[in-house]
Amino acid sequence: MSKPSSPRRVAFWDFSKAVYGQPGVKEACLALQDGGLDVNLGLWIVWTVIYGRDPGPAIGAAVDRSALWSADVVKPLRAARTGLKFPPDFVETEAAAALRKTVLGAELEAERLEQLALEGLSQSCPEHRADDLRGLAFARLEAYASKLGATVPATVFIQTIFDALENV
Repeated sequence: MSKPSSPRRVAFWDFSKAVYGQPGVKEACLALQDGGLDVNLGLWIVWTVIYGRDPGPAIGAAVDRSALWSADVVKPLRAARTGLKFPPDFVETEAAAALRKTVLGAELEAERLEQLALEGLSQSCPEHRADDLRGLAFARLEAYASKLGATVPATVFIQTIFDALENV
């Protein structure tokens, strides 16, 4: 995996899979989600900054894409998966568990498709020459949160993701 100090570009989905498995990242992502932000969008901001682009001008389009996809596809799949965790007693437990696993696979594929859509937006973002990648990523994540009127632990999220990059 490329670290912020080495510019070899890695696909957004591969970046996300690599950092998500690092200590503290899952919790930081869930805190971001609990604050009302889309985790894929938060990760996209960091990924775009690391690979030399400023996501600022595309945040509005990214929010629109993510919100639509999340409302129409990701959230219904997540709700179905959650509902299958404790199925009603008229549904066989093993069958519900198998269906839950299938829905989880569909949910992950929906997340991957969202990330592909966001990755495409990064190509239209202007290049940046920021020395402080964390600072730029933080500013863009704050701009995203502000656009939604959300208060989130942006500092913790950015710090956690950049720390995770040191281990991949």
